[in-house]
Amino acid sequence: MEIKKVSTFFIMLLVVGLSAVILSGCRIGGPTNEAKETIVEEEQEETPVATLEKYNQLEKGMSYEEATDILGTPGNPMSDESSDSNNKTYVWDGEQPKSFITVTFLKGKLSTKQQVGLQ
Repeated sequence: MEIKKVSTFFIMLLVVGLSAVILSGCRIGGPTNEAKETIVEEEQEETPVATLEKYNQLEKGMSYEEATDILGTPGNPMSDESSDSNNKTYVWDGEQPKSFITVTFLKGKLSTKQQVGLQ
């Protein structure tokens, strides 16, 4: 009987030891800081933001399509786009909190632009 207890003990010890070795190669908790930085960089590259440089490229008389080419993404409409109004106003968010560009198009042409907090 004593040999059976010792054998069972060693088998359990062997299983626990092998489990520890196997699990030591596993990472628990998500990506490393380096991986997180890469993810953030990729998201920034994919998400165009309004900048002062882009704002300065916008000129009166431009079409909405020309403005979106500069800004890299469609603007967020400030009013119902389906309305027949000759005025359409769009907003593009900046990188910093509470920074943005507002552009109004009159009859399809850029008529006014404003920026807040762009750097």
